[in-house]
Amino acid sequence: MCFEWPENIGFLMLLIPLAVVLGYGVIRQMNVREEVISEVLADSMMPFVSFRVLVVKRIMLFFAIGLALFALTGPRLCNGNKPVLRKGVDIVFMLDVSRSMTARDVPPDRLSQAKFEISRISHDVRGGRRSIILFAAEPLVQCPLTSDREAFDALLGMASPELIEQQGTVFRSAFEMAGSLLEPATEKKLAEHTKGEKIVVLLSDGEDHSGGFITEAERLKKKGVRFFVAGVGTTSPAVIPAGPGADIKKDENGRPVTTSFNPESLRSIAASTGGTYYRSTSERQVNHDIAAAINRIAATSQWVMEPSDTRPLDRYVLAAAFLLLFAETLTGRGWRAKQ
Repeated sequence: MCFEWPENIGFLMLLIPLAVVLGYGVIRQMNVREEVISEVLADSMMPFVSFRVLVVKRIMLFFAIGLALFALTGPRLCNGNKPVLRKGVDIVFMLDVSRSMTARDVPPDRLSQAKFEISRISHDVRGGRRSIILFAAEPLVQCPLTSDREAFDALLGMASPELIEQQGTVFRSAFEMAGSLLEPATEKKLAEHTKGEKIVVLLSDGEDHSGGFITEAERLKKKGVRFFVAGVGTTSPAVIPAGPGADIKKDENGRPVTTSFNPESLRSIAASTGGTYYRSTSERQVNHDIAAAINRIAATSQWVMEPSDTRPLDRYVLAAAFLLLFAETLTGRGWRAKQ
């Protein structure tokens, strides 16, 4: 079995709180009759609820919701592998959306400059698929790998710090997510030479608050991922806006909070992965250089392995979910025989 949208597997984690809520609901419903009125009058004034039937109903509801969430991953029945000639590359754009990226030392601001670079690279690179990972203290897949340019541009335009609640900058977890996008479970068992070209383009001001990212970047390099790193910012300290249209951010003493461009961390990523480091400023955009380098990589067609026979299963999974919901609705509450 393989998945068309493996990035949605995380939705299955919602089943854990769902199980807790449904379990609490069963216990609560069985006790509410005696809480409202006495146990002696409960049977005559309120409908009897069978504990066994109630549990069965909640189990059916749980599995129905679970199947619906599972269908979001696009399950497919995959048999065998066949060689396919693939042109182009898979690109993951890692975009730093921490608050420091709103500094205006690069007009109009660092984030807008980075988004412009990504947009131009995407349009200039021929063929292939592209994806966007937004990251601050935690990463977010803003756009899964797609060849739909219009959808990519629309999702890129929505990128902002407000999309990630926990601020700060952590490269390591963003690299981990990039690896999961570029090497889904269906490809891990294939030989390295059968996989297509995979590229990470990182755009950031270089601030990192956790460390340990070099090891993760080197792990991706060993998997055949190529790196292009673009630093956005100037060496002079810059104030950070408090929000869209708001005043500058200040500390507890009322002094402006400043951010400094840190190219060293970005250079270290490029050096440790055999990648290339660029400096993006308002006077010197780097999108042309990066796109040209990627096009040279993409110019060589490669044979990659893909499933020889795939059959979508999502419609059957959804049908099973609806059948369980229908059965849960028709299932009564149970009854007690008269004594």
